[in-house]
Amino acid sequence: MIQVFLSVILLFFLMPIDFTSAQEGSGGVKIYSGYLHQYSVKKASFWQSLFGSKPPQQEKIHQDRQCAVEFVSQSPFSQQSVSVIPDKLSYLIKFKDLGGSGKIDPSKENFEKFTIKIYTKYDDEYTIDPDSEGNQVGVNEEHHIYDSYLIYLILGSGIDHLEVTSATGRDKYLLDKLEILENK
Repeated sequence: MIQVFLSVILLFFLMPIDFTSAQEGSGGVKIYSGYLHQYSVKKASFWQSLFGSKPPQQEKIHQDRQCAVEFVSQSPFSQQSVSVIPDKLSYLIKFKDLGGSGKIDPSKENFEKFTIKIYTKYDDEYTIDPDSEGNQVGVNEEHHIYDSYLIYLILGSGIDHLEVTSATGRDKYLLDKLEILENK
């Protein structure tokens, strides 16, 4: 009876140690953010239309419209090679209007359907389609990535910039500001 009592007391002392070490994740958040770039086609002159050259595009940057993509991982984000690759990576997409109400409704901004393009430092391009998940979007509109190579790329340091591009391709957010927040 005394042995059972002592073993129960010993278990109570050991249990909080295991739970605290299991709850302390070394993961983090990696945020790419940037501004809206809109492209409008200039009217072609008579000579340009006669000889078939394409009219030039004008780019307008809206500093008051911002987008951010936040990648959330249980594994830490690294500036070197990644040693542990989780089986999924969560991401959130946030549109902001810095000059107005604060939040933007993507459906009113020609971003009802959009894709995320990831450009690496080695001139490779990868596409993420948030609509491909359908009704599987998680809590707080978080999306998931299951492609292990893409997870490896995002966890590491091989990304140059991201683009959130509308279905028409004329409007895009260029996300080139990087911020890494580590859980400690």
